[in-house]
Amino acid sequence: MTATSTPTDRYVAATLRSLPERQRQDIEAELRALIADTIDDRREAGLDADSAERQVLTELGAPARLAASYSDRSLHLIGPEFYLDYVRVLTVLLSTLVPLWFVIVALVSFTDGASADAAFGGALYSALETAVSIAFFTTLVFAIIERVSAVRTTRKATWDPSSLPEVRDKRGYFTEMIGGVIFLAVIVIAVVLAQTLGAVEGPEGTKVGPVASAVWESGVLYIALFFAIASISSHVLAYYTGWSTANAITNTVFVILFAVPAIWLAASGRLLSEDYFGAVGWPEGANVIAVVVIVVVLLLTAGDAVDGFVRASKKRRTR
Repeated sequence: MTATSTPTDRYVAATLRSLPERQRQDIEAELRALIADTIDDRREAGLDADSAERQVLTELGAPARLAASYSDRSLHLIGPEFYLDYVRVLTVLLSTLVPLWFVIVALVSFTDGASADAAFGGALYSALETAVSIAFFTTLVFAIIERVSAVRTTRKATWDPSSLPEVRDKRGYFTEMIGGVIFLAVIVIAVVLAQTLGAVEGPEGTKVGPVASAVWESGVLYIALFFAIASISSHVLAYYTGWSTANAITNTVFVILFAVPAIWLAASGRLLSEDYFGAVGWPEGANVIAVVVIVVVLLLTAGDAVDGFVRASKKRRTR
């Protein structure tokens, strides 16, 4: 037979349950001592033992909340430390990408023969889906940041006067990062419009755009866009956590996953439609633009990867 557990025993057990094993012994001793000392104070003030114990445990609050304070774990999705940044990023993304996507979908639908009402309805639905996706992934990134303990230490350190130059630099980097998002959106929109509204009649009487139909219909471009967005997400994480070798390697992996297929498609002649450029009177255009695509992708992605390691190196030297 085991002795009946006291309210204090149950409270301590409930608190320790959600703590890492390595912390439990020290915290249990600290918590039991705190409870016992406070109960003694209440009893000296005239309370009986049971009432004093109940009052002390009530004032300590829910065990899960107390455990979170011991482990520095967030009980909110996005706390005050990052909420304003979260709102700023979300506002920029929603106010730029969603309206542009709405216009693209409406124009493409209307050009394909849909009525004005149907084009508007389809574009509105697609824009709402896009808004929900942007809100979800932005919230997910910030929720992850909220739970990286190193972030809170880094953010507090930036308030030290000696770190003011670094804060100005990070704001500039934030502006560059948002600019990169908008630049990516413009590129995607330009490709979509060129492939749909800019399509011309091909040799067989069908409409063809500058992107090869096999690439367009296979979803390869969507995969490339996913890796580009993932790279931007890694930049957002690094902005708040501080660049590290792990951040730089992660960013480089996403950059490679985007760059290698893009360069291979362009170099092998699979990216662009020769029929399209022949129809517009520029038969060598596919080769010329393919070279431009290769050079631009190489420069942008290599620069982005190198920049990540440079920032990580600077971060290590300033520690």
